[in-house]
Amino acid sequence: MQAMEKNKKTKIIVKSPTQERSRQTVSTILEACSRLLVSEGFYSITTDKIAKEAGVSIGSLYQFFGNKESVVQAVVKNLLEEDKRVMTEGMRTISPLPPAQRIQGMVQLALEIVKMHAELRAKLTTIQYYVADAAYISETIRFFKDIVQQNLPALPGRDMSKVSYVAVNGFMGLVNTMNIDQPNFIHDTLLLEEITTFLYKYLELDKFLNEKTPAKGDFI
Repeated sequence: MQAMEKNKKTKIIVKSPTQERSRQTVSTILEACSRLLVSEGFYSITTDKIAKEAGVSIGSLYQFFGNKESVVQAVVKNLLEEDKRVMTEGMRTISPLPPAQRIQGMVQLALEIVKMHAELRAKLTTIQYYVADAAYISETIRFFKDIVQQNLPALPGRDMSKVSYVAVNGFMGLVNTMNIDQPNFIHDTLLLEEITTFLYKYLELDKFLNEKTPAKGDFI
């Protein structure tokens, strides 16, 4: 019963914008919601606050969203869609590289992505799975897993589908946990080096390099 109630609360999106003016209104609402999430947190904001911050009437907000949760759901989706876009564009340069450089490039790109909108990500970590559609989250994980699998060199004796799945979920799990425990981890150089080393060792980068471990500071 609780699960049903949660789904009812988080999936009320009245309609998608079709005209440019409507799209701009929705964009303004989502930007306002993002600012409020950073400054006040999910539990302190309301649809009235979002509308006021956006400079639109509450009626305009309710044209597109049925409640606060559905606005935040759209913020989460926008953020993940941007992540996908940046990953896709970045891989155009990384994919043609030799195996070792390709692995290094993917790890560096992943760190670049989590640095974007770092404060917003930290605020969304504890509630994103509550507001976001589970099927969409699963599709997003598969998206990143497929890109990683397509670009990993073969590791003898290992199932590359599972390797890429674990690598993606391991990285996402680390980022989510650190966002809760240490929201400023993204500015901690030593911690980022440890994340980098963790991924390099799991992906057996030493098989494609002369040295056994990545050089310190070898990340963006």
